[in-house]
Amino acid sequence: MKKQNLVKLMALAVICSSILLACKKDDNVVPVPDQVKKLMNDWKITDITTPKKTNPTADSSIYKTCMNDDVIKFTSAGFDFQDGTNKCDSVAYPYSKGIWAYDLAKDSIQLGATAPKKYMSWKVTKLNDSVMQIKYIDSISPANKVTKTVSFKH
Repeated sequence: MKKQNLVKLMALAVICSSILLACKKDDNVVPVPDQVKKLMNDWKITDITTPKKTNPTADSSIYKTCMNDDVIKFTSAGFDFQDGTNKCDSVAYPYSKGIWAYDLAKDSIQLGATAPKKYMSWKVTKLNDSVMQIKYIDSISPANKVTKTVSFKH
């Protein structure tokens, strides 16, 4: 009887060892790019500019004081751009939420907004630990496309 229990115990030890050895850590973990790490924060708008119609080499600010508490949050679950307690209209800047991805080849943020449904691509012109600046073409009216530069801080 003892011999049978010893054989069963040894067989169980061999099976457990085989299972543990079969499970190994995945060494193919993809590192998160620095741009994505820096982006995943809460960002406040500090300025929005467009080229002046009379002098396209100079900028004109379209930033409104009601935007000083507006925040865009980037997380692994998506983005959420929130109009703060000082409500603004969404003409100067689209308030939305949805999914996002960082295109390393184009150095741009791809936004797939779900509310309202819209796709946007932001060209990143500056991104560090505290400042982000992007450019995008706002095409509310196809005949009147406007390039906007938006600055953020966190």
